[in-house]
Amino acid sequence: MFRSSIVETIGSESLVKARIAALMIALCPFLTTPVVAEEVIAEYLAWLDVRDTVNSKGVKLKSFGAVLAQDRANFHRFGIRQELDTDDAVFGSRDMREKLPQLYKAGRSVDAYIRRDVMSGRGHYVFVRVMGQGGRVTHVDVHEGAG
Repeated sequence: MFRSSIVETIGSESLVKARIAALMIALCPFLTTPVVAEEVIAEYLAWLDVRDTVNSKGVKLKSFGAVLAQDRANFHRFGIRQELDTDDAVFGSRDMREKLPQLYKAGRSVDAYIRRDVMSGRGHYVFVRVMGQGGRVTHVDVHEGAG
């Protein structure tokens, strides 16, 4: 009954089939868009402590993302390294370090107790995974570094 009413409304059965086929072909590009897999670009470990919570002018940093950037500046630019810090192949340049707060916001946020330890100057060991697509960094995920 439903089928016959469609045929009456649109036209012959072959015309209905042709229109459906044309619609499917028109939608095909939207249904087959390639998905680029997320990839790990780099990983590093860092002990974030009071030295990472102030910038090079001694001003207290207000965000965890800024602390991550200062830690990498301390490591790469100023040679300030804690015993357990490891290198990364991404944040050696100032441009990439400046992007770190936004990359952190775009990724998995660190647990509140870790953020509290770091921002208070008590310190915490973290594992940072730099993620991206097609070799381009999209975000960083921060996890507890030990445990």
